[in-house]
Amino acid sequence: MSECVLWQYLEDLPGQAAPLVEWHQHLDGWPGFQDFHRRYLQLTKNPATAVECRTDCGLGCPRKVVTHAPNDIVAVCPEQEEKPYPLKRQDILIYSVKRASLHKDICSALGITHRESKVDGCRRTWRLGDFVPTAGMIFPVFLTHQEDQDELLEVAKTLCLLHADPFVLLTLTRRRLSPPTEQMLAQRNAIFLALEEEMPFDEQGGLQVRRTPDELFAPLHEEVPEPGSGGMVHFPTPDGTSWTDIKIQFRDGHTVTVWAGDASGKFNFSQMGMAKNNGDRTKQWELLLAFANSRGEIDWSSPFATDKLKKQKQELSRRLREFFRLKEDPIEWVKGEKCYRCRFRILPEGAEEY
Repeated sequence: MSECVLWQYLEDLPGQAAPLVEWHQHLDGWPGFQDFHRRYLQLTKNPATAVECRTDCGLGCPRKVVTHAPNDIVAVCPEQEEKPYPLKRQDILIYSVKRASLHKDICSALGITHRESKVDGCRRTWRLGDFVPTAGMIFPVFLTHQEDQDELLEVAKTLCLLHADPFVLLTLTRRRLSPPTEQMLAQRNAIFLALEEEMPFDEQGGLQVRRTPDELFAPLHEEVPEPGSGGMVHFPTPDGTSWTDIKIQFRDGHTVTVWAGDASGKFNFSQMGMAKNNGDRTKQWELLLAFANSRGEIDWSSPFATDKLKKQKQELSRRLREFFRLKEDPIEWVKGEKCYRCRFRILPEGAEEY
């Protein structure tokens, strides 16, 4: 039996949980099942009340589990077409996939930075983490389990709406991929990978890869700007970071150093998305520099305040949110003091503290 049957079974399995007898029924021919069981299956609380029928009657209806005594359990045909057959107590114990462990190992095998979260608005879809080919370039990696082609298409639509940049979409098999979904992902330069094709299990139940991460994600490497090209990047913002955890200090009129937790880096205005088409600095970069020179606050008496301050502040906030991939507004309006104040620390060139 090929380990591909495992991926297919997991994709077809509601909730990725089943009685132990069904796991054996589908996967006993695979040498790695016992190790897979040990690594990735966990016992749930309630026993099964029904099991798949193992007879070949053609009806396909589940058998009812009837317990006469702890050592007298049978699977009863609801149509009375076949005789009951015995079950062991462990047969009706329900085991589910330890998703956290499996997802973490998928990330490790694919060279993905693991930072898992559910995707709002998409059933059975997770953001496993990010592929980071170089500091500041972050491509989200998603895994989804869908029941048919239409459901996978809806997931692809949602992800394309949420992410303007390329991303990676993993599924367990290619069976749900339709031409419309394929076309939509191609238009976004997204990468589609089916785990049954790329990630076999060895005979010890461990995950392997047929291609290296560099080979799998080669199109994403092409998205990385060449040094000096001026392309925008993204800061590798650690999980749980808020604006108050971020510090920005100017090194000169074109460059800043950024710190957030254990992450840091040096970036110019182009890399932060604040360059004009002709390569000059935008008004938003000049406003960021103004905030640094005024210790993070600008009010209407400031020489940096203009009649376009509000609009420029909104655009600067948008650029910073995109660069750090944070949702909250980085610059607040302090009503009592009638000023704009940075929620992050920002320092001018040569300053130590303020």
